[in-house]
Amino acid sequence: MDKKKLIIILSVLVFILLCCTSFLVFHKNLKFELNGKQNISVDVNDSFKDEKVLACYGNVFSCKKIKYQIIGKVDTKKLGTYKIKYKIKFKNKTKTITRTVKVVDKKMPTLTINTKDITVCPNGKLKNYDYKAQDNLDGDLTEKVKVKLEYDKVIFEVKDSSNNVAQKSFTYKKEDTNNPEISLNGSNKVYSLIGEAYNEQGVNVSDDCSDNLGSQVKISGSVNINAPGTYPITYEVVDEAGNSAKVTRNVVVYQKNVDVTPREKTIYLTFDDGPGAHTERLLDVLKKYNVKATFFVTNQYPVYENMITRAYNEGHAIGLHSYTHNYAFVYSSVDNYFNDLQNVSDKVKRLTGYESKLVRFPGGGSNTVSRKYTPGIMSTLASELEVRGYKYFDWNIVSGDAGETKSTAQIIVNVTSNLKNGYSIVLQHDVKSYSVDAVEAIIQYGLTNGYNFAPLDITSPGAHQRINN
Repeated sequence: MDKKKLIIILSVLVFILLCCTSFLVFHKNLKFELNGKQNISVDVNDSFKDEKVLACYGNVFSCKKIKYQIIGKVDTKKLGTYKIKYKIKFKNKTKTITRTVKVVDKKMPTLTINTKDITVCPNGKLKNYDYKAQDNLDGDLTEKVKVKLEYDKVIFEVKDSSNNVAQKSFTYKKEDTNNPEISLNGSNKVYSLIGEAYNEQGVNVSDDCSDNLGSQVKISGSVNINAPGTYPITYEVVDEAGNSAKVTRNVVVYQKNVDVTPREKTIYLTFDDGPGAHTERLLDVLKKYNVKATFFVTNQYPVYENMITRAYNEGHAIGLHSYTHNYAFVYSSVDNYFNDLQNVSDKVKRLTGYESKLVRFPGGGSNTVSRKYTPGIMSTLASELEVRGYKYFDWNIVSGDAGETKSTAQIIVNVTSNLKNGYSIVLQHDVKSYSVDAVEAIIQYGLTNGYNFAPLDITSPGAHQRINN
């Protein structure tokens, strides 16, 4: 090639290069495109990081960023298809790019079998196995686990709402070494009044291999309803493999309270703050067992005042508690206390014709609230009551119904576990339903353990506690 042609070619190339460079430097355009993929799948509960878009105007050497709007969001806690739109406005034109994000569930549930050795009943029945299934989306799937027997394996399988399936299989052996389960209907100790028919409550029976074992329960023992005593009734059942179980119930036949004369092991049931909405029900229970109690009454619920008349007519002792039961008034002065006491005394006399001399202080003789209003007043009141011919009574057994507990079962325990070999003056409140609910069980316990029940009178022990002025 001669020199002239070479110069021409080089000149053309230089010209082209200059043109291209000029175009790259001076020509600008809009770039608006997705970073990353347009279609994305995210597993449920995993995090989603939006890679967003590239949006700028310029050339290869310099591109100025353009603000854009993001419309839509992805909730990775919920399955579904989500659309995220990226929108820009440039030179009076609007452009939009869309990314599709699918939140999916591809994780199978976790299936845990806690039984080491898998056994099947000799009759081919599957047993109650210990297993648990948990899913990242559906939570606890234990109740949806299916157990099936196929050839030489027991298969556990569970499917979540996204149709992900977890499965475990185990070889098994046929055997039954588990005893049946037998439990009493009702209590393990039943109280029955002498002469009344004993009502057999039966048992519940279950077994992992044998069905309908309830019909094969053998009952041994009998109850003589005409003779007081404790009669054991035993229930026994044997399954097909010879495994057995038994349980015993004690039936206690007892007499009603026949002696209201105080003697060794006497229980004085006392009820404060009433009468109220539950007093009538309480009187029905006391009448059923011929138990006489003592009611320290108030005027808090005058609509029930006829219960004072009924209680007196049925042989219960009526004591004076407070007309107002307002501590601030009662303990503000000696005169206020005795005015309040006279008012409740007049009420009792109007309803019964009886002038009661039995008294219980609001809060008891050992209360500390009275000193807030009149320091030293309790000592004065205790002495003055005696001068005026009254006798006040505290208690030596606390049921706990005044604020310590609302549990009927706990009240029963509080009373029965603290009964004395001498006299027991029990503090309860007939305005508390849960305390009234405990009375029948307390009576049954007392009658079957050698106690009698009596009402308080002026000669009864006061069970005085230390006065706290």
